[in-house]
Amino acid sequence: MNCLIITGSPAKQYSWGGKIIESFTGQLVAEVKAEMMRIGEVSFEEIRLSDINLPYCKGCHSCFTNGENSCPHAALFQTIIQKIHEADCVILTSPVYAVNVSALVKSFFDLGAYNHHRPCFFTKKALVVSSTAGAYAKNVCGYMRDELLHWGFNRVYTLPVIRRGAAEPTEKMKAACHNAAKSLYNDTVSEKLHNPSLKQVFFYQLWRNMAKNMKDTADYAYWHEGELGKHEFAPIVKLSVGKKLLGKFFNALLGRAMRE
Repeated sequence: MNCLIITGSPAKQYSWGGKIIESFTGQLVAEVKAEMMRIGEVSFEEIRLSDINLPYCKGCHSCFTNGENSCPHAALFQTIIQKIHEADCVILTSPVYAVNVSALVKSFFDLGAYNHHRPCFFTKKALVVSSTAGAYAKNVCGYMRDELLHWGFNRVYTLPVIRRGAAEPTEKMKAACHNAAKSLYNDTVSEKLHNPSLKQVFFYQLWRNMAKNMKDTADYAYWHEGELGKHEFAPIVKLSVGKKLLGKFFNALLGRAMRE
């Protein structure tokens, strides 16, 4: 198994309580890695967003209309996207900064915003990890999870940790890391594709229908010059009968709204 780690912390170590300690989120990921390697054969590749000078999105919208390779930062950003495609699973991390993700992770998602319009990672599983001294780790994990689900990810596990004054993970925190590692590993190995949520089905139909009015754009080509625009959800993922019917309903409803 090949696992890609995308690290969103700008610091490898920092001062806490008069001591220099390793990034706490990094310590959590080390526990996850160790458990995954204990279960089976796993190789890891890490991209530290702080080491690659990740730029800010310019807001030019070119990725929506002309395609992701027209982004002024495509040469750098698309290397990350390609590694996601090649990986069997992904671990994404961010500490809590000002009740949200780090600026690095926000830039990462801003640069990949076209994946909302053109989701493609329908077979991928991921784990998102966040730590905080006080609060909002669940919120930050929830934000990262929702973003990856918008990108098409099939299942995203969360590992939020409140460390308070701890300089290293407690036994309880390590147990949570090991449980998250087992979930990610076992789900990835199973190759099972989970039934998408109703929200995912709705947004699939939303972008499919929005693209109808965007001829001569990358969005239109993605949805209406291939197979994806003919289905209630990505055909590789099996829908329940109920969600397939709701997908048809959303398609009809949104199609009517776009024409009005």
